Formats: sequence, C-alpha cells, structure tokens
Amino acid sequence: MTLISIMPAYSSLPPILSTHPLSFHPDWIRALFEGDGLIWVGFSGGVDSHVLLHALATALNAEQKEKLVAIHVHHGLSANAEDWLNHCEAICQGLNVRFVAKRVVLGEQASIEDAARKARYAAFEEELNPADVFLMAHHAGDQAETVLFRLLRGTGGKGLSGIPPVRSLGQATLIRPLLATPKACIVAYAKEHGLYWVEDESNNDERFTRNFIRHRILPTLEIRFPKMEQSIGLTAQRVATDYSMLAEFAAKQLVDWCDAFGGLILQHLAAMPEEKRLFWLRHFLQEKRVSLTHTQLESVAAMVFGEDHKQPEFCFASGRIMRHQGVVYVLPKERPVQLGELISGVPLTRDFDRLLVEGRGCFSLRERPQGATLLLANGHRRKLKKWLNDQKVPSWWREHLPYLYLDDELIAIGSLWRHPSYLDIKFDWRANETLPFPLG
Repeated sequence: MTLISIMPAYSSLPPILSTHPLSFHPDWIRALFEGDGLIWVGFSGGVDSHVLLHALATALNAEQKEKLVAIHVHHGLSANAEDWLNHCEAICQGLNVRFVAKRVVLGEQASIEDAARKARYAAFEEELNPADVFLMAHHAGDQAETVLFRLLRGTGGKGLSGIPPVRSLGQATLIRPLLATPKACIVAYAKEHGLYWVEDESNNDERFTRNFIRHRILPTLEIRFPKMEQSIGLTAQRVATDYSMLAEFAAKQLVDWCDAFGGLILQHLAAMPEEKRLFWLRHFLQEKRVSLTHTQLESVAAMVFGEDHKQPEFCFASGRIMRHQGVVYVLPKERPVQLGELISGVPLTRDFDRLLVEGRGCFSLRERPQGATLLLANGHRRKLKKWLNDQKVPSWWREHLPYLYLDDELIAIGSLWRHPSYLDIKFDWRANETLPFPLG
C-alpha cells in the first residue's frame, strides 16, 4: 500500500512542526484523529516512546485523547520487566491515557532480538483494527544505525532504504513520526519536561551488533560528520524512492512474464546472467510478499533452474516455493487433507477446493490410492501415477485431489477422471485460487 492510499487526509503533512523544541504539527494531529480508528502508541517505557507519548498526549484536546491508547509488551526477558510494566501504567495514568499491556512468550530462535521483535509486532497486530493507526518512536539515530547495520550485512537497495516512515501493520497503518528527529532533541525534550524513563540493560550489551554500532561506531563517525544522522536519513529516503520506482517498473514487466495462475515462467530468465536472474526472482517474490535473504534467494535460484525432472521445494515461514513445468509458484503452507464421508447433495468446502456429489450410495473421500489402475473412457487401463504424469498434475495437488469412492470403489478424481460405469453420478469439483492448479 502506498502512503497516499493508506492515509489520504494527512499524507502530505509533516508530523513534526519543530524539533527545537519538539512539537507536533497541529494540522497533522487534527487529520490523524479525524479518522475512524484508534491511535495507538508503542510504549516501552524508554525515553523515545515516553517523549512520543507525552508530546502527543499533551497536544490533544479531550475528544482526541479518548482515541489515544498506549500499548506495552511484556517479554519477560529482564528481571525488571514487571517494574517496567508498572512504570508504563503509572505514566499513562498520569497522562490520562488508556493503557494496554500484552504479555508474550518468545519462540525458540537463534536471535533473541529477532524473537522479541516478532513477538512484539504479533502482539500489536492482535489489537489493531483496519482503521487504526499505530505510532512508534524510531528516530534519526535508529535510521542511521539500521542503514549502517544492513550495509555491513551486504544488503541490497531495499535494505538500504532503511526504516520506512509509513507501512502497513496487519490491516492497520504504522507511522514513525520521529524518524527524522535527532536523538538529542528527544533527550532535550525529556529533560525539559522532567520526564523519567526506564533503561533496558540489554541496550548496553555490545555482543549485539546493533548495540556495538550504536555505542562504538556512530559516536566516532559523528566526530568527523556532525550531520551524519541527517545525511544517512536523506540517503535512505532517496534510495527508498528509487527502489519504489524500480519495483513499480519490475512489477509491470512481471505481468507479462507470469502465467494465469501467477507463476513466473522461467524461460524468460533462462538466458540471463545469474545477477539478473536473482533480480527478477527477488521482485517476483516481493510481489508475492515473500522476503528472503540473498543467500536464500541464491538457493531458490539454484533450485528452480536445476534439473527439470526433480520436484524442488523451498519452505519459508508462511509458505512454499515450487516449480512445475518450467514455472515457479509461491504456494501456501501444506495442510492436512480433509477426508471422510460425503453426503449426497451437501457441498463440502476444504482448504483448497469445493465439491458436491449427488447420487445414491455411500460416498467418501480417501487418500490417494497407491498402485491403483484407472479404467479410461477408451477402454484402456493406466496406472494412477502414470496417469497423473500424463495429465501433468502439479505435485502439490496430487494428495489434495478428491479421490471419490462409492463404497470401496474409486469412481472419480475431481473433474479429471470418471469411472465409465458411474457416469450417472454427479460430482462437481472446483479448485479455489489459494493453491494454483495449472495443467500442462
């Protein structure tokens, strides 16, 4: 979603009127609170989020403040976590702002930081409705830190665009109004207003790369380049604009290179050098909202351009990438096949299809029969496995096809095959768009 489509009322207004002293633009606040949803503030209790909440809350009228909510996520990683929650609640009571606390349990991941971040954003999304706006307190220092961190990791253009000032968060909108504000201005505001805040001890642990950059690298660079944060922020904005335009042009080209089921036809990339293949694969996957690291992207490229007779599969958090007949598809995660009795005249909707049988007898859906032989309309017989190959049925559909039995006899496979002796039985089957079903 673009900035204009997300928030047409105030997309052209700068959120910050002044950084010295820090204050919000009155027109931006008015437009923000004219919407139908709530305005949420991510409130960790640190100085950045405290200043964001305080500066916003003290600029609102009574009607606007009714729509303001602060949300705090309790990770349980620190022995001080309970004190931080109590601190945040007390601050909100003092500001007369509604307070919501969410307790999360972290999943097992190699990076504690990454696990905490994912849990935090998942907790936010649980509370947000489509018309809501969520504010976070990332500032210019965070932007510089992020760009430098990603640069050192060897990121591409999208990564160098840094933290986006606006993006979707679930069905809601996330805005970072302080993203161009220097950290020094935030601290100055906090001291001027006598604010007190919590200090997360993990922020000083230089074993974490971000902390090392924050405490060792950025202060050294600022000695030589006093306007470093501003310069990096402007560069990130320009890269973001360039990358957005490039992605738009790539999307238009990909329309011509994809089939009717949204799969990328690989012959358009076959003669290209590796870097160009990676470029188009990356943009194809991003159009499907799949973001991979460069190493993962290289693995996918090697897989889909590998031996034709194999059925490669690359699994990621929310789905799979597979190839079929020279076309690469992004698929949903595998799901259990729904089997069992079918009642005549009663439609059944499954994860990937809808079906209806009408006739007399005991009908059921069963697993794909291994070693079965099909009687074809021409009187010939064909092994099921070979018949599936003849029909060029994608490998991801072979278990999910509805294998319809009457008593103990296989009489139909979706709309693809019907036993010649049971043509009077009506069996309507339709695959939905969730799982692509290209034949040939």
